[in-house]
Amino acid sequence: MAYFGLRYPVIAKNVKGVYSDGFRCAKAVSTEVTPNYVEGSQYGDDTQCEYEKAFSNASVKLGTTSLPTEAASVMFGHTVDPTKKTVSYKATDEPNNVGVGFVVDEVVEGVVTYVATIIKCVKFGEPTDSFATKADSITFSNPTVEGVAIADTDGQWKTVTPYTTAEEALAAINTAFSITPEG
Repeated sequence: MAYFGLRYPVIAKNVKGVYSDGFRCAKAVSTEVTPNYVEGSQYGDDTQCEYEKAFSNASVKLGTTSLPTEAASVMFGHTVDPTKKTVSYKATDEPNNVGVGFVVDEVVEGVVTYVATIIKCVKFGEPTDSFATKADSITFSNPTVEGVAIADTDGQWKTVTPYTTAEEALAAINTAFSITPEG
């Protein structure tokens, strides 16, 4: 399998496995999901006789072209004034658990599929703000949020489902996150 595309990042608040307040998180630039494991060995009679490895969590990085205003409240727990689109940041704000979905283009033996990827429960930290002058050339700076994914009560932390079209994959993510597409 080879991956060659990434699109449609979607975020939704996750409260005990129920998704709400879902939104399209601008356009995807990059994503990196790294599973982390705990492991241990047991030794007896001067040899290793047991070895166990189990999922602990996953590190998640999501880069997008921008972070919409909805991200401030849904992802990071900030207060948003919708009339002014002003975001108030308080030291006591707590990030929320969210589900993250995106579509990955995959090719296997010449056949392209579109994989709906859902990471069920992630808690992200604030992105680092980095700004620079235009100087002699324009360099774009995109926000990247980093977080930790954990398993849900059923022990699942991620699902991947292939579809024939990107639209079908996005529709599956929208359904999982209770998002009604705009008409």
